Order: sequence, then C-alpha cells, then structure tokens
Amino acid sequence: MADHLRSLLDEHWNKLEQEVASAPNRLRTSRLPSVSDSGSLCAAVDHEGLRHLLVPLSSTQHVRTSGDGSALRLRERPLEDEASYVRYADLCCARTDLNDVFTSLCVDVLQTVETKPDRPLKALYSVLNRWRSLFQKSSSELGPEQLAGLFGELLVLKRLLESWPTATDWWFGPSGARHDFLADGHAIEVKSSLALEERRFRVHGAAQLEVPEGGDLDLVWFRLSRSQGQGMGLSDLLDQIRRLADDESGFFAKLAMVGYRPADADLYRDVRFTVHEERWYEIDDSFPRVRSEAIPESVRDVHYTIDLDTVATQPLDKSQIDDRLAEILRGN
Repeated sequence: MADHLRSLLDEHWNKLEQEVASAPNRLRTSRLPSVSDSGSLCAAVDHEGLRHLLVPLSSTQHVRTSGDGSALRLRERPLEDEASYVRYADLCCARTDLNDVFTSLCVDVLQTVETKPDRPLKALYSVLNRWRSLFQKSSSELGPEQLAGLFGELLVLKRLLESWPTATDWWFGPSGARHDFLADGHAIEVKSSLALEERRFRVHGAAQLEVPEGGDLDLVWFRLSRSQGQGMGLSDLLDQIRRLADDESGFFAKLAMVGYRPADADLYRDVRFTVHEERWYEIDDSFPRVRSEAIPESVRDVHYTIDLDTVATQPLDKSQIDDRLAEILRGN
C-alpha cells in the first residue's frame, strides 16, 4: 500500500514539474484519489518547483501556520476558480534534496486520512508531530567513530530488512540499550573499527556481552575505512534501508536519536566506507569477556578492550551466519 501511494504521489508531482506555475503566488495542482469528508487532497508544485500537499479544510477550520527554521512549511491557502472556492492546509517541502523524505511523510498523511476521513486536518497535525523534527538540522555533526559505528549497525539492519521489512523494530542501538539488536531473545551487538591492522573493540559495561536469558548473542565486527569515490555511501545505504523498511518514520526517528536527520544530508553526502573485513562470533562460555557476577559491588562504570587476534573462538563462516539470521527470522 505504501509503495503504491509513493508511486502515485511521485507520478503526480513529476507531471506537475514539467510545467511550473506561472507566478510566485500560484500553484499547479493535481487532484489525488485520497478523499476526506472535506474534499479531495491535492498534490501541487509552485513557481520554484517545490512540492506541496494540500489538505482540504472545513468552513470552521483554520491552520496553525509554521515554518520555524524547518524545511517544512505549513500555511493556509485558498484556491479559487470559476466553479469553486476551497481552503486548504498547504504543506510544502522547502528543500528539493528532501523530496524523498517528504514523499514518505505525505504517504503517512494519506494513510492517516484514510483512517480519519472526517478529521483530515487532525490527521495532518498528528503526522507532522511525528515527522517535523526530521526536517530540522541537528545541533552538531557526527564524528568519524560515530559515523563508522552507525554504518556498521546499518549494514546489519539492511541485511535483516531484506528478509523482514519490520526489522527496524529490532534496532535498539540508537537508544543506548544493552544490545544493538534484539528480536525474541536473539541479540546482536555490532562493533566497527577504523584501525588499519589491529582487530580490537571496546566493550561498554559488563552487560554488553551478556547473553539474554533463554536466548543467544552474536557479535559482529567490521573493519572499515573512509574512502573517496569508492565503497558505499552513507546516504546510499540510508536510502536502501528507507525503501526496504515498512516503518520509515520509525527508522528516521531512531536515526535522529543517533544524531542524524535527513536535513543533515549535505554534511554527509561525501561520507563513504569500504568494508575490508567482517567477522561474526557466537558469544558463548568460551568467548572472553567480563561477567557481571565477577565484578565487586563497589566497582562501577566498567569498560574494557577485547583483542580478537587473541580470541580462541573461531568466527562463523557464511553458511553459519545465514543459519543464525534464518533462526532470528523464524522466531519472528
């Protein structure tokens, strides 16, 4: 359903963009098949080529105008011709580089209006409350280690989404949870390194490598390097995940928790990584780690480093990795 609505919106906007509005205060509009009790929703394009979604208002409704530095703008707009006069809530994306994200937001609006055809403005506001922060820039830029850590988690998330489109629900890394992924007792912890030779990683807290009760835990370690013009772009990986995920707004909300928002795309447009090495380990009793029960009660804030070159446990081969992932998917 979401893919159909996305294609529908893109089709309407692409057609409208072939001939922009003739004056700054005008829109070219196209009626959408989404209908509320107040009338049909419309796609529109303005004189600058910016995309709009128009949600019809009843005679007693007025729009809470907003812009507040965001790439999203909301205003009330009347449209009149010889046969009709209709007022709309006019939602505009002020940055063309965010058109894909804006389309996702509008799909959410259309789906919500379908469930609340008597309250289209309320539906619009409820969706905006979930999405608005994603169109504002973050207060600070992610550093190299943060970007590498995020990239590694996204590689695992993409692999899960390829078989299970709701796997964004299993991604808990952005919230600082005990494990980066957790699905029905199956946990995955992801570590990424930019080191050229050594295979080391930091463990933050004794619980990070503890197996969930009644479940299992895998450690995934990546050796990455920043590259120019080669490897995979962060923006490309994000776009692939967005298209695979059922819950796009949930995915973007988790990215925002990490410190990445779609409005930050310009900052990271040239960020690319090459994956030089990938290792998966099953964490069992033979894998060296600090256990919570071995730490004195008076000791706090435990952090330590593991050197994989000295670990006797062998990494899983490709068929074993596939089996582990299949087991996770079977359980959900």
